[in-house]
Amino acid sequence: MRLALLAFVSGAIVLGGCREEDRAPPAPSAEAAAAAATTSQARSQGETGASPSTSAAASASLGPAPPAGQAPPGMVEVPAGVFLMGGESPENTPVHEVVVARFYLDDKEVTMQAYGACVTAGACKPPGVDNPFCNALFSDRGDHPVNCVDWQNADAFCRHVGKRLPTEPEWEYAARGGAEQRPYSWGVEEPDRHRSCYMHEGGSCPVGAHPAGAFGLHDMTGNVWEWTASWYGQFPGEAAAGTTKVYRGGSWSRRFAKWMRNDLRNRYRPDEHSASLGFRCARDGVPLTCPAEAEGRDGRCVRVSGTPLCPKGESFAEGKCRPGGVVPAHDPSQPAAAAGSAVPKTQPAAAVAPEPAASAAPVLGRARAPRYDADCAQHFPGAPVAYSFTGGSFHDREPMVRASGCKKRDVGVGWTSACCAN
Repeated sequence: MRLALLAFVSGAIVLGGCREEDRAPPAPSAEAAAAAATTSQARSQGETGASPSTSAAASASLGPAPPAGQAPPGMVEVPAGVFLMGGESPENTPVHEVVVARFYLDDKEVTMQAYGACVTAGACKPPGVDNPFCNALFSDRGDHPVNCVDWQNADAFCRHVGKRLPTEPEWEYAARGGAEQRPYSWGVEEPDRHRSCYMHEGGSCPVGAHPAGAFGLHDMTGNVWEWTASWYGQFPGEAAAGTTKVYRGGSWSRRFAKWMRNDLRNRYRPDEHSASLGFRCARDGVPLTCPAEAEGRDGRCVRVSGTPLCPKGESFAEGKCRPGGVVPAHDPSQPAAAAGSAVPKTQPAAAVAPEPAASAAPVLGRARAPRYDADCAQHFPGAPVAYSFTGGSFHDREPMVRASGCKKRDVGVGWTSACCAN
């Protein structure tokens, strides 16, 4: 099927330190413009209405947590377990073991209708209408995922209904089917339009319109990206603070399967939003329930027995994962032993920095990439000539791409592929 009409939402995509803004979609119809006026009025009323604090008493209460095996309405129980978190790109490494406690997760993404009730209660602000694919522009999308909402309002909604946003490890564990390590929620097959809301020209799809994946969850891969509770930080470990929040899962706007993988990490500031970004809520399992090889400590599950999981090609030996399980005569990651003392087998993990900072001005370059000319001609009419911009981060290369009048086609570690007029 010809994809020349595929629309790309203004948003952020992160891979190896890169963020990509999607190509702006066509202008909305007159009907959508009229809907925008109605939504703008609702926005004004919502911003002057009751604050989340004054409406807390009206929050929906789920009551006491149900026993194991009995999930709250609209949620699924995700059992406790252990899995390997991460992937192969620089932002996703090292692959590392994570122990996850039992929790509950919405079986579908939060809909426009459900979010509207939070706006009416004064606990959430109306979603944005600044992109033609914001669902608030349309009167017939009550069963679509809410989009064009920032992290702050996603968090406010989940709190309003007695839940919370899932952590990044919880989200990846649920999407992967736990220890099954699925690259996509349904399994190993690459995404297509039958498995998920992917490469969808009209924006989002109704929630649950595609088959359920791991644990019976819908749309973990595709439809809209999903906010998590977690700050972005370098693996391993979890950042206690930062400047951006992680979101996961791929969206309807993607054209390449690599953006849909369960291990891909993306991030936005808490006050940013996109027409390709929404959320679902989670809830703690009470009491804290850990897998057999772990126990609860300070509200978390910590491994206390068994052999830790290691990435492919590595085995656990002498306190850590090692290639093939081989123990070197001296582990270079450990300090040299003083005379008469033992070499420690482990050392505390370093604190996670919120975001890496650039240390020097990058060297940028631009070169022709004719192998992508056909793709540019098909998907970017008027810009049939492909170039590769290299060096630095996505933000470093962005001014050069803009100055050239080119359209971003794809982005990766140290490069941006763009389509230009000549």
